[in-house]
Amino acid sequence: MHRQVVYKEGETSTKSAALAQFIKALNSNVNVIAIEKMISKANISDLLEDHDLVIECTDDMMTKYMVNDYCHWKKIPMVYGAIYKFDGYVSLFENDNDQSIHLRDVFPEPDLDVPSCSEIGVINSISGLIGMLQANEALKYLLGIGENLSGKLLTYNVLNNDQLKLKLKKTWNLDIEAMFNSQSYAEVSCLNVPEISYEDLLSNIENYKVVSILEDNEHVDISISNVRAPMSTINLDDWSNENQATVFYCMSGKRSAKIVEQLLLKNSMLDIYSLKDGFKGIQNSKLKIKN
Repeated sequence: MHRQVVYKEGETSTKSAALAQFIKALNSNVNVIAIEKMISKANISDLLEDHDLVIECTDDMMTKYMVNDYCHWKKIPMVYGAIYKFDGYVSLFENDNDQSIHLRDVFPEPDLDVPSCSEIGVINSISGLIGMLQANEALKYLLGIGENLSGKLLTYNVLNNDQLKLKLKKTWNLDIEAMFNSQSYAEVSCLNVPEISYEDLLSNIENYKVVSILEDNEHVDISISNVRAPMSTINLDDWSNENQATVFYCMSGKRSAKIVEQLLLKNSMLDIYSLKDGFKGIQNSKLKIKN
């Protein structure tokens, strides 16, 4: 992969094994253990519990939140890193007490409308730069030297070399253990949920209840009979016994797919759908919104 600089063409090993071999070639005195497993809620305790520090380098949003929530719950320091197109982000979450700042203080919920690197692309140099900055934060923390990024978010743009250091404050005060235990952290794109195209919805719109889960600052009506139920405030129990065919929509179809999946787990007999590709799908099509 062009953005992951330790891998080369013709690589036959898994990514974890190849990275372990790369590190051993640099310094044979380093003890590297490659774990050939995908991290999940089922095995995260076996992989991370009692570690001195976690450097979070995943490129899956739900995995980032799972690792963050677990590390904060278990009081494990975590170096956070993320990239998006031409920008990178780094912070240190020390997690030494319940009031420590962590990822949810910066971004309370995963933004499922944000495309992945494979969907939108990323300039290759940014991943190397952010990885080096994460390694630097890890070294400073473990050696107890310098000024670390605890309570701060470093942002870096490769197009103009702008670098900002934002001071963070505690804003998220819910029960992190309850949050971890209640979340599946499943990637929405992998879930098999019923979808309906806007074209099919239009042809029978009188047969459906249309529900927007968009927040107030992004809401757009797509039908004259729209019902509002913002995702941040929606109560799934209110919809778990819905007796009318219902279509939920958001901007891209990812958040609405998540809602549909959660509702079907509560009641598999519901006649509910996620609007395929969401409102952006309507914008990109030649169909007009029905007023």
